[in-house]
Amino acid sequence: MELFKLIDIKLVISHIVCFLFVLWLLKKFLWKPLLGTLEARRVHIQSQLQNIEDAKSDVLRLKSDYELLLSKVEEKARERIKEAEAQGSFTAQETREKARQEAVRIVEEARKDIDLQLTKTRHALKAEVVELVINITEKLLSEKLSFDNDRKIVETMMADLEKPE
Repeated sequence: MELFKLIDIKLVISHIVCFLFVLWLLKKFLWKPLLGTLEARRVHIQSQLQNIEDAKSDVLRLKSDYELLLSKVEEKARERIKEAEAQGSFTAQETREKARQEAVRIVEEARKDIDLQLTKTRHALKAEVVELVINITEKLLSEKLSFDNDRKIVETMMADLEKPE
């Protein structure tokens, strides 16, 4: 109890009043701005995190779009390569067919030329044989007919034929 006698009640009350006053001042001028700043910072950080999450989802969406587009481009490239191969194969087949037809045409023309030359040669040979027969007959008829004489005329004609003209 002696302890209570030593405590001055006016001093305790003045300390309590001063403490409450300082507390009110801190609350009014320090806590509210500090809490407002902390709240603004928390909201700012939250919005930045949300922006980051949105950016991540956009990046994932863009990545999937890019991969889809890339796969479509690769598929188109494969299709174009197949088309080019088919076109090349078709062109090669067409070229082979044209070459075969051209070869057949050339062979046919050569056969026609050979037949024509053979026909011309036969006609020429026939004409020459006819001329020879006529010449031999003429000579035989113009000279006296005897076996030795005929043989001599034929040998002379044969020798004339063998001479290059």
